[in-house]
Amino acid sequence: MKSFIVAAALLAFAKDADALSTPSPPRVVTGQVSNLIPGEVNVQQAFAESSFPISPADLVDRAKAVLSPQIGIGTKDGGTCLADDFEFVAAVVGPIPKEEYLEALGTFKLEESFSIQQNFFGFTVDPIQTNRVWFFSRQVAQHIAPFMGAEPGNTMNDGVLNLPPQLHHLDFNGDGLVTEFGFYTADRRQ
Repeated sequence: MKSFIVAAALLAFAKDADALSTPSPPRVVTGQVSNLIPGEVNVQQAFAESSFPISPADLVDRAKAVLSPQIGIGTKDGGTCLADDFEFVAAVVGPIPKEEYLEALGTFKLEESFSIQQNFFGFTVDPIQTNRVWFFSRQVAQHIAPFMGAEPGNTMNDGVLNLPPQLHHLDFNGDGLVTEFGFYTADRRQ
């Protein structure tokens, strides 16, 4: 049964059996050699055809600004970086609207209880949904003060939490305001 599922998945990505083994000939795209495989999005073409008003490079810069300690995805700027229709979504939580999101994060006091190293990387704009920035984090947090009844001295690994890799997204409107923020565990075995 597992073999059938694997075979079906492979065939779903190919139009015919040769597509899995025959690479496309290299071609030049804007001065760079491109060797797109069958089913791969031509990112440069997708961005060129996009009607979203913020360029991919500027959108990544905006995402990094929103993640900065000065803004903190709305928690440090009073929510001014968030659109009125903002929603937080995650695997088991949400959608949560703007005011409820800000209120919930205001009560957690994570920065008072943990010294957190975010370890963000891999920022990229989605070529299909060009208002979305995807990125990863590999957070490491040191438990430094009581949190929801848990004391730092009573935690495993001397209070060091190595969280599994997380895949995040930030969606923006044309004015550069965040309309959606979400994250998901990318590898729960880590």
